[in-house]
Amino acid sequence: MRLTLASLAAVIALGFPGLQCAYADAPPSPRSGDAVVGDRQAPAAWGPHLEVVDESAQRLPTFYQGGRQFVLGSMGGRYQVRVVNPTGARIEAVVSVDGLDAVDGRPASLNKRGYIIPAYGEVVIDGFRTSLDAVAAFRFSSVRDSYAAKTSHARNVGVIGVAFFRERPPPVVRRYPPPVYQQPSTSPAMPEAAPPPADAAEAGGAMGSARAERAAPSPATRPGLGTQFGETRESHVVETTFVRGDTSPNVLLEIRYDDREGLLARGIDLSPPRDPRDAENDLRDSARAFPQSRFAQPPPR
Repeated sequence: MRLTLASLAAVIALGFPGLQCAYADAPPSPRSGDAVVGDRQAPAAWGPHLEVVDESAQRLPTFYQGGRQFVLGSMGGRYQVRVVNPTGARIEAVVSVDGLDAVDGRPASLNKRGYIIPAYGEVVIDGFRTSLDAVAAFRFSSVRDSYAAKTSHARNVGVIGVAFFRERPPPVVRRYPPPVYQQPSTSPAMPEAAPPPADAAEAGGAMGSARAERAAPSPATRPGLGTQFGETRESHVVETTFVRGDTSPNVLLEIRYDDREGLLARGIDLSPPRDPRDAENDLRDSARAFPQSRFAQPPPR
């Protein structure tokens, strides 16, 4: 785990139960329609955001289409998820890869614990966490060989998500006058309706997930990339407490990934965008060190 502030240790937050929210895609491109734009035309980051980088910390080729963000991967390539917090307060980031939680490797949920990102800092997540001291590296693989497929959860292969939560501010201490005693009412109070059993709700969600898995094609026949449960890598974290300020994420982003054939099938132009300096470079390439002619030329009329 790597932070921009070397003196701080990366930490895992304790989860906050009972959250409900639907996933959303990354902020749309400022261009209208379904125009495909290259990485140089990416929308500006307006808050906490994520990037998919290679093992050299270089951002992978990124493209935008129809308000969605796509990353170009290559078979066997190792990647990392970089989570950036440009705000002045620490935040919690719950990370999922292929629909699996990056901490416990089971189906992702917003009520699970996440990583704490310090103010004006970042955390680079190397893989699925196997302990407080190690992870299984993220590596692009076939869908059949992906961690999700091998755990019978291949339905959501191809998407990386991060849900960001603000921290609850410390309570404000106020002094109030002592309460005035009142005679309790003699009318009986109506009993409150009991909430549905938690295990019943979880069972219903599991049944829906199982139906979705059965409806998905066999992982062995699916083209494109998945994420493998890779080699063990050293990655140290500690646990801490974190109280969320809201029951729903303040920001929720997704990035989809695939191989070259998959992105081309979507109509995404993978040719690198022309740099504005290209025209200047062409002019400079044709520049002459000695532009003057050998002999005198007549003046213009």
